[in-house]
Amino acid sequence: MYEINETRNRRILVIDDNEAIHEDFRKVLAGRVFNATASNSYTAFFGEESADKAELSFEVDSASQGQEGLEKVRKSIQDDRRYAMAFVDIRMPPGWDGIETVGHLWEADPDLLIVICTAYNDYNWTEMSQRLGCMDRWLILKKPFDNVEVRQLASSLTEKWDLARKAELKLNELKQTIGTTNRRLEAFRKAVDAAGIVALIDLQGTILEVNENFCSVSGYTRDELVGQNHEIVLPEHHQAEFFEELYATAKQNKIWRGEICNRAKDGTSYWVDTTIVPMLDENDATVSYFTLRIEISDRKKLMGQLHSQAYNDSLTGLPNRAAILDSIQDSIKLGDAHHFALLFLDFDNFKLINDSLGHDMGDELLKAIADRLRNTLRETDQIKPARLGGDEFVVLLNGLAKLADATVVAERLLEVFSKSYQLGPHTVYSTASIGLVTNAYQYQTASDMLRDADLAMYKAKAAGHGSYLIFDQTMREQAQYQLQLESDLRKAICQNEFSLLYQPIVALESGTLEGVEALIRWQHPERGLISPDDFIPVAEETGLISDIGKWCLNESCRQFAEWRDKFDSNAPAFLHVNVSRRQLLEPNLTKFVQEVINKHAIPPERLHLEVTESLMMQDQKTIIAILKELRKLGIRVDMHDFGTGHSSVSSLHEFPLDLPKIDHSFVMNAKHVKDYAALLQATLTREDNIHLQVVAEGSIDSEQLILLQALGCKYEQGYLFDKPSSVEEIQCLFGTKFNWAQNQIELQSQTVSTT
Repeated sequence: MYEINETRNRRILVIDDNEAIHEDFRKVLAGRVFNATASNSYTAFFGEESADKAELSFEVDSASQGQEGLEKVRKSIQDDRRYAMAFVDIRMPPGWDGIETVGHLWEADPDLLIVICTAYNDYNWTEMSQRLGCMDRWLILKKPFDNVEVRQLASSLTEKWDLARKAELKLNELKQTIGTTNRRLEAFRKAVDAAGIVALIDLQGTILEVNENFCSVSGYTRDELVGQNHEIVLPEHHQAEFFEELYATAKQNKIWRGEICNRAKDGTSYWVDTTIVPMLDENDATVSYFTLRIEISDRKKLMGQLHSQAYNDSLTGLPNRAAILDSIQDSIKLGDAHHFALLFLDFDNFKLINDSLGHDMGDELLKAIADRLRNTLRETDQIKPARLGGDEFVVLLNGLAKLADATVVAERLLEVFSKSYQLGPHTVYSTASIGLVTNAYQYQTASDMLRDADLAMYKAKAAGHGSYLIFDQTMREQAQYQLQLESDLRKAICQNEFSLLYQPIVALESGTLEGVEALIRWQHPERGLISPDDFIPVAEETGLISDIGKWCLNESCRQFAEWRDKFDSNAPAFLHVNVSRRQLLEPNLTKFVQEVINKHAIPPERLHLEVTESLMMQDQKTIIAILKELRKLGIRVDMHDFGTGHSSVSSLHEFPLDLPKIDHSFVMNAKHVKDYAALLQATLTREDNIHLQVVAEGSIDSEQLILLQALGCKYEQGYLFDKPSSVEEIQCLFGTKFNWAQNQIELQSQTVSTT
């Protein structure tokens, strides 16, 4: 096959029955001659320099008859060494003449250029033209030949053949390129047509053409769509601003891309991902618009479901934490002129109901709470209830005329949630505790506002079930103080900042010191002495009480053992140590107590562990089992602050107790209030009957002690004898007897406290 960059074809075939003529052609064409004209034409046509523009040479073959010449032409084609031209004699008896020979040659090779050589007028011009056709492939050379004319013909015709082949190759390449491009475009068109919804629209919005997908999705036929305005498929879903932006983009000859809600013929809506491409003329002016739409209704539905899952609570259907935080933030962005409030709701007894009736009933309660919120508030853009998680709900109140209006909503909700719920066969109550915060504090973030509403809710819960509190700055300051206190508590454990004070327990009859109670103190390096009333609740809530309690028990037992070794019989006979609820519920408490008394060689009956009355009454079955395990070790168990809880005198025998400690409120009021004195006497009488020793707390004068002794109380712990003291101070009392009257005089200048 001829390649465009190959050397030019200079092969010439001479067909003549005269062998001398063959030799003459060889001599004429074997020479070299400069050919500027041919070279210039080549450069002008192909844009490149001729391979050899200075000299030309030719390869000449010959044949004596037309049949022989035809065979040579066929052989050249077979060998891919075609002739560019042929000199053919008009007369070649006895075979074909020149005209007939040329006809056969062109059948074999239509591109062969012919020069007919003749000295006779065997054929006139008209006849030759009729038989050979137009003269773009043949010329006539009159005999006798002119050598220069022969060379010029050879040069021009071989150059023409060469240029024609290269032009043919260029054309074939172009056809192949166009064919490939057309096939690609056709494949692209088929793909777009198969997958997309296609329409052509003019500048006025008139539909010019649609594909089958457009008809299938919209429900219209092609005839119903073509000629109609494209608004035939546009519902009133989008705002005017949406289309203003679309049209502005299109008028700037820019491609627009976005999601559009379309309307089908039956009135249903469907979503399409739309691309609008301006179709431009040669002057880059828009003449029409090509629109490609991909239906995304299923995707939009899925996205809606995912959005619902992401922003709605699956159990109640209310907005969830993420959704309400976004709404709060949107309200904050409206500025100070926009009055709004946030209510934080937590439901009392929910954990008890959930644990006792099961999680399914707990879920039913949460759904009932959500229903009451919806029915009471009638959710709108201005009022948005939401569930944060667990039994925590919030209500966002927008557009308040005045911030005080939020309290009206809070009171209405308290009333609604004070009523019972019917959960299957069970009637339950779960009142609400509500924290309320307004935007008067100029919040910057939704999370800060939610935090403060949460703080107010916890304060309301602590104040009593079924109430609400409005947030104020002191709540946050107190919360920050508690947070800092927790951090400092952790450091205090590591840095050994705690110490123990000891308060004597005195036998009233003899005045001797019978025992001591260990009381923890915290000497903060910056804040000074911090009261147990401040840090013990924090330690309880954070779980740090476990480590603190272990330290307290171990340190007090160590000190008690040291006193026994040093002071022998003058040392206190008993050690009293307080135990918190969290400590008591630890599964390894009994093991730890055993290890401590073994470590310090303390007889177990000398150790009293004190548990508050309120703690014992919270879960009697569990607490009684734990106390029994402790008593198996031989240690004593005391009920601390007896009289402040709900236990009765008659129920004391139900607990595995060794010693109740009567709260100081009984002691202080006994001589003034007849009921207190009667109850105190009943307690002492009952405990004497069941052989329990009793310690009274809080005596501040000798009259109280006389009354206690008259009622049969054996022991007292209070400021009348001594305040909580350091190790050095308490040791001074070992082996001594207390003088009530003298202690009464010293007490006049002291602040009354039993801590």
